[in-house]
Amino acid sequence: MRKTLCNSVSVTGVGIHTGEKARLTFHPAQDGISFIRTDIKNSLPIPADLAHVGSTLRGTNLKNDTAEVWTVEHVLSALHALGITDVRVEMDGPEPPIMDGSSVMFTDKLQAAGLKELSEEEPSLTVKYPVTYSCGLIAYSAEPADKLTITFVYEHKHPLVGRQEYTLDFTTENYLTQIAPARTFGFEEELAFLKAHGLAKGGSLDNAVVVGKNEYLNELRFDNELVRHKILDLVGDLRLIGKRLPPLKIVCRMGGHKHNVLFGKLLLANSGDK
Repeated sequence: MRKTLCNSVSVTGVGIHTGEKARLTFHPAQDGISFIRTDIKNSLPIPADLAHVGSTLRGTNLKNDTAEVWTVEHVLSALHALGITDVRVEMDGPEPPIMDGSSVMFTDKLQAAGLKELSEEEPSLTVKYPVTYSCGLIAYSAEPADKLTITFVYEHKHPLVGRQEYTLDFTTENYLTQIAPARTFGFEEELAFLKAHGLAKGGSLDNAVVVGKNEYLNELRFDNELVRHKILDLVGDLRLIGKRLPPLKIVCRMGGHKHNVLFGKLLLANSGDK
């Protein structure tokens, strides 16, 4: 069944890229997931769907003719994992608070608000045969299975990273324990470039794993925390499909937000669901 909240709940913090402080409030709703900028006069709700993806530069950003919201993938990931299909997300700034870089604060707050079923069933995506997508070394596949699993393979030339692979049996409980605590990450060598291009203004060791030249600059929560966070992001981006994922075996190699969105569009196109 479709699901929303029993009560409204808020979080406050800075955005990882803009560095701007914002208050984000989840409200019960019955018309899908949408974001609205309360700091912009006469702004309209932005539906959280593939058609409203404005850009995928270092995050998934949504926009309409009146406003834009940045880096919403952690929020969407928490909503997806908890099965929440209907909620209005109000923000008084351009970007959700990054919190500790994971989705734990969002899942905790949403569960504390209470969840309730609505009277309608959530439509399910229809995938009857394997769907594949590739772009250079990046590759995705999805095929019918007896349960929903997501496998991610992340590779990087940095010797501390190398090759990381993880498979999630996608249930709410597994997500909360295995994926939600995994934090966003970056490489120390990239920081100057990011800041020069107006990104990572709010980033710190308190909200991101930083891979240094010879060591991680903060303590890892998992040996393979980086690939687990890649799954967290993918779960968020796939929420933009707007339909419940059926039992599938999803495999992704070296993907990111841009390709997550393109793969989501391909799944929709090949399923016959519009």
